[in-house]
Amino acid sequence: MRYDAKGALGMYENTEKFVDLDFEQNVRKAAYHLWEDDGRPFGEETKYWFKALEQLLALRGANGETTNGSAADKSKPAA
Repeated sequence: MRYDAKGALGMYENTEKFVDLDFEQNVRKAAYHLWEDDGRPFGEETKYWFKALEQLLALRGANGETTNGSAADKSKPAA
């Protein structure tokens, strides 16, 4: 399903196929909440984006998930 430029998916039209859009949306939401919790400081969007990204990547690693969001098979050695 594809939406026009005003639709929800329009902004992802040229996104690489390997990008996990759910994870990106979770980073976006987490960054927004961190920014709000700190009083909405002006001009520090990048700081909060990377802070949220770092936290969620650490959580993903702690949960044993791979970069595509699936659980890693720990019985097989990494290739």
